[in-house]
Amino acid sequence: MRKFELHADDTGTVELVCERTDRDASAPRVRSFAGRDEFGLLVDDLTPGERVTLFVDDAITEE
Repeated sequence: MRKFELHADDTGTVELVCERTDRDASAPRVRSFAGRDEFGLLVDDLTPGERVTLFVDDAITEE
């Protein structure tokens, strides 16, 4: 697992965009969770072992 630090934009938003390699598969189910100091997304119904590409704005990303 890799760690990235993202910074919210001027509106206070962080946008995460993913692209699937299995374009013929049905749409996945997306769930979210939020706590006081953490939040996240869970994506179900992907093909086992499927590679997903995550796109983030280079101007706000630091590895």
